[in-house]
Amino acid sequence: MTIVAIAFAVLAAVALAYGALFQHEAVVGQDDSHNGLSWANFKELLANRRWLLGLLILGLGTAGNLVALALAPVMVVQPIGAFSLIVSVLLGIRHRGLKVNRRLVQAVVWCTVGVTLFVALSATTARSEVHLGGDAMPLVWITGIVVVIGLIIMIAFRHAPQLVLITAAGLLFACVATNAHLVSVQILRAGPDQVTWINVVGLAAAAALGSWFVQNAYAAGPPEMVIAGLTVVDPIGAVILGTVVLGEAQSAPVWLIIAITATGLVACLGVVVLSRYHPDVKDREAERRVARRSDTLTDTEES
Repeated sequence: MTIVAIAFAVLAAVALAYGALFQHEAVVGQDDSHNGLSWANFKELLANRRWLLGLLILGLGTAGNLVALALAPVMVVQPIGAFSLIVSVLLGIRHRGLKVNRRLVQAVVWCTVGVTLFVALSATTARSEVHLGGDAMPLVWITGIVVVIGLIIMIAFRHAPQLVLITAAGLLFACVATNAHLVSVQILRAGPDQVTWINVVGLAAAAALGSWFVQNAYAAGPPEMVIAGLTVVDPIGAVILGTVVLGEAQSAPVWLIIAITATGLVACLGVVVLSRYHPDVKDREAERRVARRSDTLTDTEES
């Protein structure tokens, strides 16, 4: 079953890359998207065929990932999404003329290698268990806390940096994945009548808010950054929840936990490097510097 789950997770990763490409193109095509997305922007996107195509592809990828989560532990399935970062960069080169530099390659390698080792090490110890009734509540409380923090960020920061947006989205979707796994195992091993529906509610709330952050992240920067955040922050968050809350790594020795932590840190470092040295990010920063100099010169001439 684990091999089948990995196959579905790989297909979901490819779908994530294609869906992100189409939706990013639709979002940045809006004249005022750089100011953050409003509800009016979302209404326009609902009539945009390219955005809807991306949504359909993402939906198929999500379905594949849910199947994978039902067949294997969260610690095995979620990190495989890092494969979509490689696909996303290749799509960016072909469709957006993405310029490849040394830092971009380094960041992609660190993210991919870090998460690949993360998967391999996690797979050696991860075990799925059924959590029913009160045993499922700790995950509900954690999901609620993450959702509340996400709402605070959404309300307090109109123009949050892309790194903040993708981190928030990654943590929210980590909660989605973990709740989806918990509910799937409940259905398959205990029956539909044993489902804790409050976990389903938490899953839906985290998915809705996480999607909002993703769309705003598309407007704030390149799609590769969104993919990197989702495929690194999401799986690391999911593995932490799987380990601490669901007890998927109870039999793991200390050295293995340390090794898993180290590979996760390498992957996170890759995301930070990507956020600073991605060609699109550097181009935007250069444009902002030019604009600031122009404003300064204008103010000087007026005075």
